[in-house]
Amino acid sequence: MAYIYEHIRTNGYEPLHLEEHIEHLKEAVINQFGTIPSLPQEGLRKAIREALDRERCSPHTMNAVVVRYHADAEVEVEAQEMIYSHFSLRAIRPECYLHRVSGESITDNTSVKVALLEFLHSSREGAAIWVDESNEVTAIDGLSVVAVFEDEIRFSQRGSGVEFDLAYNALSKGRRKVCKGAIRVEELYEAKELLAIGYEGVTAINHYDGVIYMDILAEKIASTVASEENF
Repeated sequence: MAYIYEHIRTNGYEPLHLEEHIEHLKEAVINQFGTIPSLPQEGLRKAIREALDRERCSPHTMNAVVVRYHADAEVEVEAQEMIYSHFSLRAIRPECYLHRVSGESITDNTSVKVALLEFLHSSREGAAIWVDESNEVTAIDGLSVVAVFEDEIRFSQRGSGVEFDLAYNALSKGRRKVCKGAIRVEELYEAKELLAIGYEGVTAINHYDGVIYMDILAEKIASTVASEENF
């Protein structure tokens, strides 16, 4: 059955940014299913704590859950493995390749996106740069994208998600060079860094089509978000 999902990090058993995550879920359900969901905050908080307790997750470190909202309005909460103790620069630095996608909603957190990711991961090594019909980069392995140029830090206009918003808001404070806009395939050859942001942290891309990227700003983004969350 079709579903919408949202990954939520927790401080111990306490969900982080729960109100923002619920708003993302509600918006996606309305867009995809055409219904207004009932997602009471305290009920979801309780379900998250119960899911973490069932899996005996640590109450003293960062955990994560995935919340699935099914087409029949059933809500499912499942604990997810989390190897980092705070929002971090991930240890992996993948090589990328292009993958053409069609449709604006393909980057939404749906069961269709999950199926596409499973297919890509099983058929080829590396991370896929998702590109639409107009040659705009829409995601990297389904995650929101940031490109760092000589004179500009550009967050993709197609990006979304709580962690993506946190990174943008944290980095744009006092910086005139931070903006949102389209990132096009041909600009990837000019970028100094290419990043993907999701609930697991910041992924710094190693290289694409002969271009080798740095990871200086990636570390800055991760540490800034982590320090603002302060746990």
